[in-house]
Amino acid sequence: MAATSAAVLVVPTAQAASPDAAPRAAAASVSCQAGGTAQFSPGLTPVPVPRDTNVQYNGRDHSCTGATAKGSEIATATFNGSFNVPMSCEVGGSSTPATGSGTVTWKTKEGKTLKSSLSLTITGQMFNTAKVDGNVTDGAFLGGKIHGDFQVDLVKEGVNCAAQAFTGGLRQANYDGSFTINA
Repeated sequence: MAATSAAVLVVPTAQAASPDAAPRAAAASVSCQAGGTAQFSPGLTPVPVPRDTNVQYNGRDHSCTGATAKGSEIATATFNGSFNVPMSCEVGGSSTPATGSGTVTWKTKEGKTLKSSLSLTITGQMFNTAKVDGNVTDGAFLGGKIHGDFQVDLVKEGVNCAAQAFTGGLRQANYDGSFTINA
């Protein structure tokens, strides 16, 4: 009996894209260091009963790693945020998360400036630390999620807090930390 063999030739065929399928944007992720000055209004006093306080994080430029969906590498970012929470020099925050807003100003390695607007939820014992989660609502990384961890050393600033109690309280302290945005 003679053996026979057959070769099968497979030719790829082009498939038409579904008209309902929109092209997906490339994923983007960036991680940055952060820091600057936290300002308190009204100033924090040593009275253990907290009072409603507006906290403003005014950032300075810090280094980043990552890129936008279009491939622009991010060199630095400045994080700014604002929220209201009950605070004193000894107590910060409440069991209810605070909401706030923020912005990030980005500088790419190509020298371009980009901006992002943020809606934020702040949790944690805001006396020393704040965990920040939220969404990018406008600008670069639109639709992305932000997560950050920030520290304000109010224990160290406690001496200043007591000394400034008669002049309206502690109005500012340094903050530092880091944040990540994934879009």
